[in-house]
Parts: sequence; C-alpha cells; structure tokens
Amino acid sequence: MKKHLYLLMLTILVVVMSELQVAGMMPEIAADLGVSTSQVGLLVSMYALGMAVGGPLIAFAFRVTPPKKALLIVVGLYSVLEVLVPTIHEYWWLALLRIITGCLSGAAFGLSVTFGARLAESPAKIGEAVSIVLGGIMAGTVFGLPMSHFIAGQWGWQKSFYVLGGAALLLFIISLLALPTRDAASAEDATQDIRNLRSPRLWSRYLVSLLTIGAAYASFSYFTPLLEDSAGFSTGITTLILLAYGVFSFIGNLIVGKFADRHAVRVLRIGHGFLIVSFALLALFTEVQPVVLVMVLIVGAFGVTMNPPLVTRVAEVGGAGNMVSTIHTAVITMGGTLGTAVSAMTISVFGDDPAIAMWTGVAFAVLAAVVLALQTGTRSSGARQEEVVPTG
Repeated sequence: MKKHLYLLMLTILVVVMSELQVAGMMPEIAADLGVSTSQVGLLVSMYALGMAVGGPLIAFAFRVTPPKKALLIVVGLYSVLEVLVPTIHEYWWLALLRIITGCLSGAAFGLSVTFGARLAESPAKIGEAVSIVLGGIMAGTVFGLPMSHFIAGQWGWQKSFYVLGGAALLLFIISLLALPTRDAASAEDATQDIRNLRSPRLWSRYLVSLLTIGAAYASFSYFTPLLEDSAGFSTGITTLILLAYGVFSFIGNLIVGKFADRHAVRVLRIGHGFLIVSFALLALFTEVQPVVLVMVLIVGAFGVTMNPPLVTRVAEVGGAGNMVSTIHTAVITMGGTLGTAVSAMTISVFGDDPAIAMWTGVAFAVLAAVVLALQTGTRSSGARQEEVVPTG
C-alpha cells in the first residue's frame, strides 16, 4: 500500500512546485508581459488565495464522489489548465488561470491527504501514512523554485508550465491505472464531515496549525538574505545550505510521522521548543556561520515537518473527511502566507534586517505553544481516531 502513498506524495510534489514556480522566474515573466515585478509577485498570492478559498469549495462539490474519481478529475483539469497558462500573452489571463489552478491545487492537496488517511493500514497508522503523502511538500519546496528558475533561464518561463502540466498528465495516467478504488463517502458521512466543522475543538486545533506553519514561514522566507547578507555565505554555498534544509525537512517529516499517531502533542511541544530556541539563536548570532548553519538545519527538521502531528490532532476530533482535511490544507496555506506577511511588516517597521524575521518566528512559535498548552482533551490519538475516522 505504501506505493500508493508515494503516488499521492508525487501529486502534492507537483502542486507545491507549481505554487513556487512563479517565484523562481519573476524577472522573466515581468519583462515578457511588460508588467512590474510586484505585479508578478501578486500571482503567488493569487495562487495561495485559490488554494485557501477554492480548494474547500471543490472538496464540498466532491463530498460524495469516490476519492479516486475526485482526485483524477482535479489532477486532469489541473494538467490542462497548467499547459494553457502561457498560451495567451496577457497578464490578467495568467492571473485568472493561476487562481483557478490554485483552487485545483488546494483540492488536490486535501483529497490526497484524505485518500492517504483512508489507505492507512489502521486508524493508528494514519499519521505515518499522511507523513509519506506530505513528503511532497518538502520535495516540492526543494525543487520547485530552482527548477523553474533554471528552466526560465534556459528555455523561457513558458516551458516551466509545460513541464509541470506534462508531469500532472503523467500522474493522471499512472493514478488511473495504479490507485486502488475506495467507496464514496455516504451521504451521512459527508453530512457528518460538514457537521464536524462546527466543533470549537477542531478550530482550536486548526489555530495551532496556523501558528506552527506561520512560525516556520515567518523565518524561512528570509533565510536567503540571512545566509548571504548577514552570515556572509556565498550564493553557491547558500544554495547548498537550502538544499540541505530541504533534505532535513524530508527526512524529519518521515521520522516525525512515525511518532505522530501516538505522541502528537509531545512531538509538537518538542518541535515548538526547537523552533523557539533555533530562531532566537539565529537572531542573536546572525554573523556566526557555524551557529547559523546548524540552526537552519534544525529548523528544516522541526518546521513544516510538524504537519503529520497537526493532521493527526485534527483527525482526532474532526475525522479525515474531504472538507475537514481540505480546510486544514487551507489553514496551513494561510499560515504560510500570514507568517511571511507579518515578517514583511515587522521588518519594514523595525529595520531591514533578517534577524527581525527570526524574532517574528519566535513570536509565532510561542503563540502556538501557548495555544497548544491551553487546549484540553489530549487523549491518545489512536483511541479517538477509531471513533471518528473513516478508513474505507
């Protein structure tokens, strides 16, 4: 069954790479379309907005559709629209399609997580299964931006869309042939999935997810200037460090997934503690290269790798239905957007220094730890999941 989980991981890998591709070729798109770099930058936000708002709407539409069929429809449409993006030479056409592909990306993300949970060997293995699927985030983060940057420099920015559209089409074909079928959620299960969204406990756990991912992105978004301008690493060494960051994230995600089911709260507490200490040391010793290097790698191991226990805790009280999972995806996306935006604001207010972003990350991580500490009902996730999570 793990081969199916890795196929779902590749689906998330492609949509994450698509999210990052514009950031890797902003100057080329701006020059070609005759718009400013800031306008091209808005395309990144538009894609994230589509993920956050459109993803749950599509999930709602597919609430009683068999998961394989729903995922195939979304991936198939995504592959077609991704290829269409560069065919019309207009900024607003590009913007519209980025919003729509963002919607499909958010839905693909949520559907993949839900499908992964249903493919778990048992309710007690959901966190581990989901950690494999979410490995696509780490791999997509590592390869998305440099890949698009390389392709744009060699063959033009349009080719990046053709490559990812072709990759999505290939995934569609392989998924059609390889993914197992699962029954659609019954009308009663779909209704319960929506009813679960009324739970204050669920939204309190969403809040921990928002703050935890916000902490990671508040600082990670400014690692490049921290490494090059503050620590004095060369551009080439910085690239290697960021690649190492991605490797640590991928490995950390798989390790965390092993403990996410039975020790979700403990894993999150440890993760928050490491983030607080690492960000603080990065802020205090920005010019000490060994400290900066080690702390960046620790953030890689304990940043977005907290996704599996976050998913486990959400499934514990809300199940792993399409709506609950896709809205959780939207919350995680908004966490990354919020963390980056707040860091941009604090840097503009307190000085153009990447250390400010590190302190912003500390603030987010402290808030996440406090909210987690205030929450109750931290029963063993395995016992609770047996009551609420459909396994198909």
